[in-house]
Amino acid sequence: MTTFVGIDVGGTSVRVLAATPDGRGELVTAPVAGSYDAFLTQVAGLCAGVVRPAGVGIGLPGTSGEDRPLFVPALPWLEGRPLREDLETRLGAPVRLGLDGHLTLLAEAAEGAAKGVRSAVLLAVGTGIGGALLIDGRIWRGVHGSAGSWGWLPADVPDDPVHGPFEQAASGTSLRDGPTLVAAAREGDERACAALDAYAARLARGVAAVASTIDPEIILIGGGLADAMDVLGPPLQRHVTRFASPDGRRVPVRPAALGSRAGVVGALLIARTEEW
Repeated sequence: MTTFVGIDVGGTSVRVLAATPDGRGELVTAPVAGSYDAFLTQVAGLCAGVVRPAGVGIGLPGTSGEDRPLFVPALPWLEGRPLREDLETRLGAPVRLGLDGHLTLLAEAAEGAAKGVRSAVLLAVGTGIGGALLIDGRIWRGVHGSAGSWGWLPADVPDDPVHGPFEQAASGTSLRDGPTLVAAAREGDERACAALDAYAARLARGVAAVASTIDPEIILIGGGLADAMDVLGPPLQRHVTRFASPDGRRVPVRPAALGSRAGVVGALLIARTEEW
């Protein structure tokens, strides 16, 4: 039976999802290993139940070439290592690498909130800010594989060689006590609502810049903040209207639909194809 495997690697966890012609298996999640050799062993162990997969897709929290990760601040021990070759040797199957934001939008376009559109932007907002760009129904990966790195949009913050200006100003990390604030805002707490409004104004500057310069059909907010869009969405859209161009104001901003499964679903999708 032909089986494909998708692997989504984050800074703290790794998710694995297998699929056969009969459907998808159970999502398996584990804490990510702490070194390169341990990671290879971990992935081989997580795939041990799959007999010689036909293809494996891996999403990483940083930029990769075809053969190896190049810039992965969350897992620096991956950088420059021949990950594709080493995993192909261990797994006995072709392996394809991708940027996690790209794979998230790929999944959203296939079966999520961007299904049926030809152009979309994803801003993945969590501990950092990443994302992706869909043009004419295809993910635009960029010349160096890092298109959609919205965290590097300009903002009035100190220079940092690892974390972009917009990421410093508007990532989920910059929203102190985020889950507590969101819960309080849902209860109508005025201070929590004011704090979320101030955060939404910071985030909206980047969203408005993307909406105005790219003019996509839709902008998706993914990452940890996607679940807060019931209370964050209205002030965010209001501030985007303040900052965006006339056409940029017309671009709807919506939560991504697939949640934390999107990255591993996207990894599974690239496992099935030679080109994406």
